[in-house]
Amino acid sequence: MLVPLQKDDFELVSGWLADPEDHFKVCGNAFSYPLKREVFELFFVESSGDPDVRLCFKYCVDGKAVGMVHFTRIDRQNDFGHIGVAMVNPQARSAGHGRAMFAALLKLGFDQLNFHRIDLNVFEFNQRALKFYQNAFAFQVEGLARDTIKKDGAYFGWFTLSLLRSEWLTQQ
Repeated sequence: MLVPLQKDDFELVSGWLADPEDHFKVCGNAFSYPLKREVFELFFVESSGDPDVRLCFKYCVDGKAVGMVHFTRIDRQNDFGHIGVAMVNPQARSAGHGRAMFAALLKLGFDQLNFHRIDLNVFEFNQRALKFYQNAFAFQVEGLARDTIKKDGAYFGWFTLSLLRSEWLTQQ
């Protein structure tokens, strides 16, 4: 179940991002490591109150949060939403929670928010995530933005993937 993210979820989310590699895979350089409370509250909680800006959720199973995901860059005129940060608690991975969380988010996006298109970016070094989106939900790779992020002196790109409502409906 998707539940709006709250300020008191900081400890939970920052704990999931305690490992620097996990933090980088999820956040890139957008948020300094370690995640700071004021950044979390401003970006994930306060701006989430405006559904035309960002909608942030934790994903709960049996009342316990196991993941976090959000829509950002919501474009109501063009019926478009971008999935920004998405993560599953490292201790809860490989249990199907990521798939269930994304299924719930896509249902929200296409059924309730009436999106025509949903997209996301995946760093080229995160092959596990890339295969997940392609295999689990048939996201289509649109291209590689080269050298978009720098880590330890090396540059990496990200893939943009998208899913259209018509493609999602054929999976239902």
